Amino acid sequence: MTESVATADTALARRYRAALRWYPRRWRNQHGEDMVGTLLDVADGEGRSHPSAGELVDLRWRGVVERVNVLLPERVRALAASLATGAGAAFAVVYFVFVTWVPWGVSGPFDARSPMFGPFWNAGVLVAVPMVLVALAALGGWRAGAHLAGLLVVLGVVMTRLVVQATDNWNGPGSTTLVTALLLVVVTSLGDPRNRVALTASAGVVGVGLTTFALLRLPSGNPFELTLLGDGGWWTMVASPWMLAGAALIVAAAVVVLALRGADVVAAAIAVGWLPWGAAGTITLRWFAGESADAVVMAVGSVVLTAWVVGRARRRRGDRAETV
Repeated sequence: MTESVATADTALARRYRAALRWYPRRWRNQHGEDMVGTLLDVADGEGRSHPSAGELVDLRWRGVVERVNVLLPERVRALAASLATGAGAAFAVVYFVFVTWVPWGVSGPFDARSPMFGPFWNAGVLVAVPMVLVALAALGGWRAGAHLAGLLVVLGVVMTRLVVQATDNWNGPGSTTLVTALLLVVVTSLGDPRNRVALTASAGVVGVGLTTFALLRLPSGNPFELTLLGDGGWWTMVASPWMLAGAALIVAAAVVVLALRGADVVAAAIAVGWLPWGAAGTITLRWFAGESADAVVMAVGSVVLTAWVVGRARRRRGDRAETV
């Protein structure tokens, strides 16, 4: 090897090592020099003295992903994304039917004081449709399409908020609804949401639960009286503070049992997937039920439970990596 080529290789190695600084330190200590050697061999075989187009970008992106994996393992992210996708689709469909569309019609004072959004009672359709599209794309195996539809959800949230402000629609969708939808799509964007079993199971559980409460309307004392719920009625009679508090206890028990039985990935995914609902529960307990202490318990409990079980999943991932 001539001196000029050696100098070029040394400069190239420095550029590769600089790109690898995007990876976690532990990863660099274990794999960094091997990676640099492989990259140099490829460059030498192709007669290059500089990185190929996009090579440094790819290295940096993979480094960011690896850092994210350190905080939240990929298997946890993917399963949580699938759970959130199914839950989000169920939330969107039931909300759309009972609050936005109300196909059985509305009578009484609602007719006179409800600014319509086209044929609908509010602009929730702008959020509900793309949330369903996220699930359909994931079920169809189109990961990029699911994430693109997630961006449409974010856009729909912004547009819905602007419409509500412009029309002063008492029926919303309000901040709690939009925050919940936004957080669900954030969890969806954490990983690959194409686990069909987790997606459909989550959609079934959330869909059946919300539909049941939408029909029973327990706080009203008038079950099966189908009329316009309204956005406020959704959070007081369907996804009510006490329903969400009860769901939180069930989720917490399931997560603890799964973790103690060694299913740390599943437990962590359920805990992460619960966070949007934990946020909704915190908001409704504080602002709808006026229970500040319970709201704090919901918020802190959701975060602490998630941190605990994710920490277990991270340690298990680290143990496997060291074994390999």
